[in-house]
Amino acid sequence: MITQLTDKQKLNWVRSFAILSMLIMMLYAPKLWITTKDFPVIPLFDGLPIPKYPFDYILAITYALSMLIYLFKPKRWLGVLIVVLYVFLSFIDQNRLQPYFYQSMLTILAIVLYKEHTKTKKVLHTVILIFLATYFWSGIHKVNGIFYTQWMHALQKHFSFIPEILLQLFTYAVPWLEALMGVLLLFNKTRKIGVFFIIIMHSIIVIMLFYLGYGYNVVPWNLQNILSVFIIFWSLKTDSFTEFFAYQLSYQKIILLVFTVILPISNLFGGWDHLLSFSFFSSKLNYYYVEINEELENKLPNHIKRYFRYNNNKPIIYLNEWSGDVNKVLFYPEDRIANYMDVYLRSFADNPQKKGLTKLVVYNK
Repeated sequence: MITQLTDKQKLNWVRSFAILSMLIMMLYAPKLWITTKDFPVIPLFDGLPIPKYPFDYILAITYALSMLIYLFKPKRWLGVLIVVLYVFLSFIDQNRLQPYFYQSMLTILAIVLYKEHTKTKKVLHTVILIFLATYFWSGIHKVNGIFYTQWMHALQKHFSFIPEILLQLFTYAVPWLEALMGVLLLFNKTRKIGVFFIIIMHSIIVIMLFYLGYGYNVVPWNLQNILSVFIIFWSLKTDSFTEFFAYQLSYQKIILLVFTVILPISNLFGGWDHLLSFSFFSSKLNYYYVEINEELENKLPNHIKRYFRYNNNKPIIYLNEWSGDVNKVLFYPEDRIANYMDVYLRSFADNPQKKGLTKLVVYNK
């Protein structure tokens, strides 16, 4: 019974869900984890050595095997190895900083920061910070005009039979309802209500993804959150909501508070990436295409030309389409990543510094 699970058992289940979700996504998107492919890797900084074949395969296989072993042998050193490998792999290619990988790594980090004999209640409360942040910040980041416009448009497209006033009321309520889910998890009297609505929300997302026929890469993540939230919170009892933040405060919890509170706040002022700040489906993310001029068009290799689409008779490349086809994940939505791709495409020209070779466009704003 769920009510009989100990804190240690809860941690083991949540750790297992995180690992399984990662492994499933690696099977779904295998090329994301290698460097020899038809989409460039985007390192965090210049000069970082990029492993080539066969070393990229060896590194990816080592990472996957480490997680598989950690699933059955939860040794702390294995968990540390997994986190270190993920950080290194993300330094090599920032497109690996997808939210479903990042949340799983934060979960493992919150566990391995503590020694194995540490009281499990302290560890569990540190893990809980990740889930509180996920729902609270995901809602707060949706409080913006672009989200309201795009969400309303989507609702009118798919639910035109519902009166417009009701669609408008729901649109403006969505950010606050989602943020409220995180708040409901704080208190004993409201915790099960929060769990119920979170499960309903993720279930609807999964159903809609299958109905629309795309976005399958986030299905394991949604299932992971459904199971994790239920396991952690359904039977959880606390003396005060402050336990999550201040109970046996240690450097380990402070580290997680940085990732779940401080850095997401800094995102509001441009200080941290959107996806790493739990800004999910908030319409704050930029989607890009690159317009190619005639001179560069003839220089690009065929594996890039196959992604040409045309706008006013000019070839353009949607970076989400290119990344989605090769990596099976969306292009990481930050300007520095798009600018890197712009430079990469211009590198095929005889004079890459020549003006007018490309035009980088944000097309969803």
